[in-house]
Amino acid sequence: MSLKSQMSKCSTCYISATEKPLQKCARCKAAKYCSKECQKADWKNHKVNCMNNATLAEALKEHDSTPLGQLARLSIPDNISMYELDQRLEGWVKFHNPTLMGSALHALELSRDIMRTRSHVMYVKLAARPRSEHGNAVGKFFRVIDAYPVAVAEARQWPEPWPASLNALKEMQELHASNGRPGNTAAAMVECYPLAVQTVPFGSIPNMDDLPPLPNWKDVLIEEVDAGRRFRWR
Repeated sequence: MSLKSQMSKCSTCYISATEKPLQKCARCKAAKYCSKECQKADWKNHKVNCMNNATLAEALKEHDSTPLGQLARLSIPDNISMYELDQRLEGWVKFHNPTLMGSALHALELSRDIMRTRSHVMYVKLAARPRSEHGNAVGKFFRVIDAYPVAVAEARQWPEPWPASLNALKEMQELHASNGRPGNTAAAMVECYPLAVQTVPFGSIPNMDDLPPLPNWKDVLIEEVDAGRRFRWR
């Protein structure tokens, strides 16, 4: 069974994608559910994050109509707006989710200590690529400039929205634990200027004692993303 199949579970009943097809929340594209009943049952827990994601999208749309929004286009490949860049990033994260998840498992050394999901996150710095490089292929919209693990305590000292994003991640982890959900929640913090850092969580991570170390995980991440390939870690 692949790592993605093991960790991709319904946000309410925890059934895995190998047991039943899952659908993402139509509004925020983040949470996954196996049925409308499960989605309805989780709404109380999910609605804050869902609404925040929707609000951000509207704010970026409005920003494009301002002088600063038009100026921002000059620094973005393909002369697209920040909203369009955000939409590309959303699609890119979805495409490369297995690659990012596997990278995080190795970057955070979870085979050594699964509780590092609470003390560390994986930082991924991206750069948008021009159409001459990506050819409208979602998996090639961005390249990885750098990636490394960072202690949450250190990242909390970085400028906003880092502290707020890490607080939201902590709340998600605590909610996950209080609801009796199996496994742990790790995260990649993805940043592509001029967009703010975005949290990419990976929930229901099981014990990783049997995961063999991969010292060159960063090289693999950079190479696979550059080629626009989804990498299967095991």
